[in-house]
Amino acid sequence: MKVLHVINSLKAGGAEKLIEDLLPRMNGRDGIQIDVLLLTNDGNVFGKSLIEAGISIYVAPLKSIYNPLNIIYLRWHILKHKYDMIHVHLFPASYWVAMSKRSILAWKPKLVLTEHSTHNKRREKWYLRGLEKFVYSTYDRVISVSKQAQENLVRWLNPADNSKFLVIENGVDIEKFAQAEPYKKSEICDSFSDDTKLICMVGRFTEAKDQATLIKAMTKIPDNVHLLLVGEGPLKEENKALSKEIGVKDRVHFLGFRNDIPRILKTIDIFVLSSNWEGLPLALVEGMASGKPVIGSNAPGIKEVLTGAGLLFHVGNSDELAREINELVCEKSKYEDISRKCQERASNYSLEKMVERYVSVYTELLKTR
Repeated sequence: MKVLHVINSLKAGGAEKLIEDLLPRMNGRDGIQIDVLLLTNDGNVFGKSLIEAGISIYVAPLKSIYNPLNIIYLRWHILKHKYDMIHVHLFPASYWVAMSKRSILAWKPKLVLTEHSTHNKRREKWYLRGLEKFVYSTYDRVISVSKQAQENLVRWLNPADNSKFLVIENGVDIEKFAQAEPYKKSEICDSFSDDTKLICMVGRFTEAKDQATLIKAMTKIPDNVHLLLVGEGPLKEENKALSKEIGVKDRVHFLGFRNDIPRILKTIDIFVLSSNWEGLPLALVEGMASGKPVIGSNAPGIKEVLTGAGLLFHVGNSDELAREINELVCEKSKYEDISRKCQERASNYSLEKMVERYVSVYTELLKTR
């Protein structure tokens, strides 16, 4: 079975990290041969591990992910390699692949789309609903990473038949995070001591992630508590300016992109995800798998994972977030209880379970060709 995964890029991001974790475990399994096609190679941080796993990576020559001529290139590439299955991630790759398939007459591969988020800005424009319905109707299966993501998508599309929509929750390599070796805190920053308490958030600096709320919460947290922000993105400098403006610059540390996330998460004391919206965030599960207490906003995609295990605060409420952090810092019994519950919950989101479900979808679809 020849399978092509198409994604905009392999820059640092949740969907891109999922590609890095998922595909090496699928490649070669049950006769599956996987290639990857990128619309741009800019910012590629995950390609090396895919290549080492024997996965070929192709890059569209048009450079811009928004160039509609990608439709022509994709059509040519699909016909040349005669893939049985095309699995697509993110917009606009989802549009270009759908339109390229509609132009193919002789060889029609099965199409799978993974919906990675509970929200996107296209859904704020009613006049795009018809186009969206047309694009999504091209796919044979639409897989959402959470129940809330699927519900929101189906509500938006209002399809006549819901049978091709299903949920496969994101998974992580639980053991890798549970058994990672922690750093000494001073190895992360010379000024840190064993008494320094560390909060961490991992994610791109975008509107969806809302690191600003977490930075604001730092003004109401003791001085021995520091914040590590891991990631890159268009709003990074804006968040740096905010930390300086409100007087917490010396306690907010911007670490950029890191490939040692398991060790960092084993070193910190509390993991926070303050997003405005999510699909099913891998970083959240990684924090739980590391055995740390996790605090998240009650945004769709986070709430369903954390309820009954971690702690929740209202989206954008920095005061409420600060109170939750302070309680964990001060109350040892609560800290230990939340840590235990989070680690137990993480076991529901294993990478192996996710791989098995994707392979099952592929196998089922090929039977209908």
